[in-house]
Amino acid sequence: MTTPGLALLALTAFVVELALFVGAGVLAHELVGGGVAGGAAGVAAVAVLVVVWGLFIAPRSRLRLATVPRAVLSVALCLTTGWGLVATGHVRWGWVVALAGTIIVAAQVVLPQAERDAG
Repeated sequence: MTTPGLALLALTAFVVELALFVGAGVLAHELVGGGVAGGAAGVAAVAVLVVVWGLFIAPRSRLRLATVPRAVLSVALCLTTGWGLVATGHVRWGWVVALAGTIIVAAQVVLPQAERDAG
C-alpha cells in the first residue's frame, strides 16, 4: 500500500537520483578536462551509473540487492559523487547529493518497515 508519505519519499528520491546521475556526468566531464573527451566521459559515467542503478538498486529490478547491501551501495554512490562535486567547485550541488541522498536512503530503509509494523 502506498501512502502519501511514501509517494512523496519516492518523488524526492527520484529527484535526488537525477541529481546524482547528472552530477556523476559533470564530475567525469571535469575530471577528464572538458571538451569532447570530457563530454564522452560524462556520458559514459552516466550510462554506467544508470545501468548499475537499474540492475541492482531500482525498485522493479529483477536483480535488486537486499536492503542492507543496496543501502550501502546507494550511500557510497551519493557520498562519492557529492564529495567529487564539492572538490570540483560544485559545492551546493555536492552537499545536496551527499546529504539528501544519504537521508533518502535511510528513510527508504526505515519508513516502509515502520509502516508494515504499524499496519
